[in-house]
Amino acid sequence: MGPVADHSAAGGSVAAPGVAALPRSSRGGITPQRRGFRDDDPFYVFSCRVVAGALRLLADIHVSGMEHCPPAGRGGLILASNHLCVADIPLTGAWCPRAVIYFAKREVRDWPVVGRVGQAYGQIFARRGEGDRQAIRESLACLAAGQVLGIFPEGHRSRGHGLLRAQPGVAFLALRSGVPVWPVAITGTERIGKDVRPRVILSGGLPFDPLAVARETAGPAPSHQDVADAIMRRIAALLPEHLRGVYR
Repeated sequence: MGPVADHSAAGGSVAAPGVAALPRSSRGGITPQRRGFRDDDPFYVFSCRVVAGALRLLADIHVSGMEHCPPAGRGGLILASNHLCVADIPLTGAWCPRAVIYFAKREVRDWPVVGRVGQAYGQIFARRGEGDRQAIRESLACLAAGQVLGIFPEGHRSRGHGLLRAQPGVAFLALRSGVPVWPVAITGTERIGKDVRPRVILSGGLPFDPLAVARETAGPAPSHQDVADAIMRRIAALLPEHLRGVYR
């Protein structure tokens, strides 16, 4: 993901901070630091069930492949998904077997209620439109602590018009952290609130090493964009062909 993504009224999704945001001299050891809830926290589990129930009232939801999420003992993980609307965040969070940390624009931290909720759930608040070294450090710290970081590599909502070209920030975080990427695909959420219980499909693929996959097509030294594209192609493989956009 690039420097910034679009945002929603409820806090929205901010893309991973830019690749060049962390100076080479600052890329030393990252101290693991957990944030938000533990995967088995009773309140977190209950809140996910409430959110899932609410979403089922709004949409006809079909879920598959979420069992492919590696267990907590396997370490950090990047959940990479396509992005259609703000509902993608609660959807992926509610059905992921592990607690997911998301990005939000920095202004959200000062919003009444929403900001407090975001902090409780471990959101990483990033500056919009520029590289944010602090957000990068926090992202790498939570991955080092074995948590799941949710990222929308496109950086913007496609609103059901097909995948957009990935921004390279997701590749930087994946390569710098060394954690696997878990591709997740979503269809139909852009129709929530417009249609009566639209059909929504959430599909999880198999976790993979993005660098190894990128080397298969781009050679031994793939760029960040090559790696980001490799991630998006795994997401595209979970989508109907007409929704794969630039990754057809």
